[in-house]
Amino acid sequence: MAPILVVGATGQLGTAVIDRLAAMGRSVRALVRPGSPREFPATGVELAFGDLRDRESLAAACRGSSTVVATANVVVPRSAGGFAEVEGIGYANLIDACKAAGVRRIVLMSTDVTPHDARVTTFRTKRQIEERIRASGLAHAIFRGSLFMDDWFALMGSSIPLRGAKAATLRRPFWFARGFRAMAGTLIEKRGVALVPGDGSTRHAFVALDDVASILAAAAAAPEDGINLVANLGGPEVLSWNDVVGTYERVLGRSLRKLCTPASAYRLLANVLEPFSPPAANLMAMSWLTTICETAWDGKPLAERFGVRLMSAEEFLRAKAALRVET
Repeated sequence: MAPILVVGATGQLGTAVIDRLAAMGRSVRALVRPGSPREFPATGVELAFGDLRDRESLAAACRGSSTVVATANVVVPRSAGGFAEVEGIGYANLIDACKAAGVRRIVLMSTDVTPHDARVTTFRTKRQIEERIRASGLAHAIFRGSLFMDDWFALMGSSIPLRGAKAATLRRPFWFARGFRAMAGTLIEKRGVALVPGDGSTRHAFVALDDVASILAAAAAAPEDGINLVANLGGPEVLSWNDVVGTYERVLGRSLRKLCTPASAYRLLANVLEPFSPPAANLMAMSWLTTICETAWDGKPLAERFGVRLMSAEEFLRAKAALRVET
């Protein structure tokens, strides 16, 4: 059986996709940079050393692969390399390598569409990648994801969503993420304060990263090579940020005080940070979007199509809270 190549394999989502593909008995190939940290199952994973910016390494990695699952991004960077290099040139290189190697299908983790995509680097770049894939002629499954509970619930000031996570995105050695975790990463647990974007009323179909990984793996393993899919991927319920605060309160058995950040503050921070750290500016711009744009769709029909039962926000937080506190 031809291997499924996972690009972004050392990230939190890529690692989870590999775990699920291996559990399904599929042959898996992981694109990893030499010396990069990785947490894969002990057996069944072939390593292909390379980089999205290295065309030759991509050609070798794609050779003989049937499907490529692409989750790579630089939203929280682990090393040098900006959006233009990694998600711009890098994804163009990947698509060319897929076509040259005869890859049948590419599965992409993308973002939801907003009226403000052009103003936020991650969203603007994802639209460009999607267009390249559609123009390539490759069969594709493009998933436009809602907000991941694992990341966005943690950014409300809690370490609970990070418990038990492999290769957690917010634990990467990026100065902005480290600074946030040091200053505000446990506000909910230690001070009873929840950081709320905007006035807390914006609604999202928050989704657990493990459920996203299950859907991507199922899509990669499906036999529908010729069927092109572009779909919104979200959780089983639509919640406001205030609803999430209420969920935390039920799980922890205590009241929380809300500290709201106006949308304008995120926009200002994005503008101030842009000359010094484009990734940090991008994170603030993404936070701005979460206050003014909703992802209020029903994720259950898509999940049912791929045989995945979605986890609710309360199930997610209760499961994480039951795990041992990591040091």
